[in-house]
Amino acid sequence: MTQETKKLIGRGLFAGAMIGVGCMVYLACENKMLGAFLFSAGLFFVLTYGGVLFTGVCGLKTPWKRLAAVFGLNFAGIFAVSLLVWPGTLPASAAAVVVKKLGMSPLSWLFNGMLCGAMMYLGVTGFKRAKDGVTGLASVLYAVPVFILAYFEHSIADMGYLAIALPCLSAVQALQMVGVILVVAAGNVAGSKIVRVLTTMGESSK
Repeated sequence: MTQETKKLIGRGLFAGAMIGVGCMVYLACENKMLGAFLFSAGLFFVLTYGGVLFTGVCGLKTPWKRLAAVFGLNFAGIFAVSLLVWPGTLPASAAAVVVKKLGMSPLSWLFNGMLCGAMMYLGVTGFKRAKDGVTGLASVLYAVPVFILAYFEHSIADMGYLAIALPCLSAVQALQMVGVILVVAAGNVAGSKIVRVLTTMGESSK
């Protein structure tokens, strides 16, 4: 195994774990505005410590095989931390979120996924382009609460809700949610790439 592969595995697992923790914090907060704000810490740490998050790289010129690997690694990281809260009350809360998402239409999953992908691209690139820490943090604190409070769909966060909710879901519900996540992921990619094209149009170096 090459050093680059080891680095990808570690950073992909780390990013998934951070989003998983973000999901836990959000579920535990009765005040969803506060929960959305605290969820931002997950993305902030991912970006600060070099984590590789699917929704952070899907709008870039990332090879599809690498993108698929990141997708799987993110889920593995999420699943690992989710095991820690299965004995508690969070699985029931997560199951309610999953059931609500299952009741939405596929077009809603796709379009909300596109909108989230757009916000994630802006948040991640805004952080990376920031000339100081305050501006970088502001990019994250705007992008993440916006997509959560507006009910946009983030495929990796949806993985988190699924993983946490597994003890309270039927096999059919779990499989249906996997389908939701795949549609949302397609939306995340499309939304990210559209915004990338719009924001880099005319830049010969892009």
